[in-house]
Amino acid sequence: MLNKASNQKLINRVRNLTQKYKISEDISYSLQEKGGSYQCVIRYQRNGKWNQLWATTGLKVEKGNLRIAKKKAEEISDIFKQTVMEENQEKSDKKIDIIDFQNLAELNTTNYSAKRTTKADWDFYQYMEFWLYKVIIKSVEQDTFSGYERIVTKRMKNYFTMPEHKKLVKEITADDLEDFYDYLRENNLKNSSIDHYNDNISSAFKYLLRKKLVRYNPTDLIEPIVEEVVEVNTYNKKEIMQLFEILKDDPIELATYIDAYYGLRRSEIIGLRKEVFDFEDDNFIINHVAIQNDGKKNEKKVYFKDKTKSKKGYRSFPLLPEIKKMVLAKLERIEECKKIFGNSYNHKYDGYIFVHDNGDIMQPNYFTKRFSKIVKRNNLKKITPHGLRHSIATLLHLQGVDIRDLQDWLGHQNISSTNRYTRSDYKKQVATANIVAKIFESPDDNAENKKTKRFVAKKKNIHKSI
Repeated sequence: MLNKASNQKLINRVRNLTQKYKISEDISYSLQEKGGSYQCVIRYQRNGKWNQLWATTGLKVEKGNLRIAKKKAEEISDIFKQTVMEENQEKSDKKIDIIDFQNLAELNTTNYSAKRTTKADWDFYQYMEFWLYKVIIKSVEQDTFSGYERIVTKRMKNYFTMPEHKKLVKEITADDLEDFYDYLRENNLKNSSIDHYNDNISSAFKYLLRKKLVRYNPTDLIEPIVEEVVEVNTYNKKEIMQLFEILKDDPIELATYIDAYYGLRRSEIIGLRKEVFDFEDDNFIINHVAIQNDGKKNEKKVYFKDKTKSKKGYRSFPLLPEIKKMVLAKLERIEECKKIFGNSYNHKYDGYIFVHDNGDIMQPNYFTKRFSKIVKRNNLKKITPHGLRHSIATLLHLQGVDIRDLQDWLGHQNISSTNRYTRSDYKKQVATANIVAKIFESPDDNAENKKTKRFVAKKKNIHKSI
C-alpha cells in the first residue's frame, strides 16, 4: 500500500538507526492522530532503552480513512521489523566471519556456514512459537494443544523474551533450562507442572534433531524432574451419602451419582447419550466424550469426539438400579422441558443426557465449579469431582477388588504398580458393580425408590440454567 518512494524512505531511516545503535527486533506499534493525520508510532529498543519512531501513513483524519490507516500502520511496522532483522543478520554474518571454528563447534548446530541460516539460528522463543503453531498443532487433540499453548505463551514467553535471557536456539544449554525451571519454582510452580515445560522443550528439540539442524537435545542433559506426590482428598461412604443428601434435585445430582458410583471422568459423564443405554439388558458403554476447550484461539467451549482418553477408556458398565431410575427420570424431564420451552428449546444437543432444562449442554467446567461451590457452601471436606473417582477406587480396593479389575472399572491404560496391561471380561465388571451396589446399600430397602420418586415428582419444577 505504501508507494515505492515512501517505502524506501522508511527503510533508509531504519538502516541509519541500525548503523548507529543496537536495535531490538521486538517491537510494537500503535496508530495515533497528530497534526490532523494518522501516524504509525513504533515502539522499539535502542541500546536496551525504549524509544519511539513516528512515521506518517499519509492519510488525514477523516471519515473512511481509519481502516486504511490501520493497514498502512501494520505495513510500516512490518517494514521496520524486516529491515531491522536484515541489518542485524548482516552484522551477525560479518561477526561470524571472524569467529574461529572451535567456537562455532561449541554451539548446538550442524550449520557452520556464515552465508545461510537454519532454525537453529532463530531466537529460541520465536522458534518455540513456530513449533507450537506450525508443528505440534498438527499432531495433538484440541484440548492437549490448549495446554501446550498455555505453557509456551505465558511464563515461557515472559522469561525468554527478557533481554538477559534471550538466546538463539543453538545457544540454549541444559544450564539455561535449569535456570528457567528454578525461575518457575520461584513462581510457585510444582515439579509436576515444570515437567510439562520440559516435555514441550524436549519435543521442540526432537523436531530439530529429526531435521538434522542441531547436534543434541539439551533436555537430555537435565536430571530427571521428580514430581511431588499429590494427595487427593477422598470421601468415605458416610461422606458420599451426606453429599447425595445435599444434592437432592440439584442440576448436577445425577452427574455426581454417576461420578461416585462409576468413577467416570467428567468428560465421559457429560458425553453420555441416550443411545449408549440399554434399559432392557441394563448396561451402558463409554464411547464418546465432551472436552472443555479453554485455549486462547478456541471457537467452541465444548467439543465432542468418539474417542476416549485411552484404549481402556472404551468400556461397558452394568446399569445399576439406582442410576437406571435416575437416568430414566432425567430423560422424562428432558421431554417435558421440550414441551415447556417450545421453540426456544435448544435442539442442538438432542440425545445428550446432561443438558440444562433449555437444552444447552452442561459444560464440564460448569459441573466442576458448581460441585466445588456446593461443597464449600455446606462446609464439607474439600473434594473435587475427580476426588470422587479416587473415592470409589479406594472403596473398591478396600473391598478386595483385584487391581486389574479396578483398572478396567476406571478405564486406566496402565497400572504403575504392576506395569501390566490386561482386560477383564464383562463378568468381572458385573462383579465389581455388585460390590459398588453393596457399598452404597442403604438400611432402608426403599430408600432408592423414595429418592427416585422425589426426583420425578419435581420434574415440573424447572431448573433455570445457571
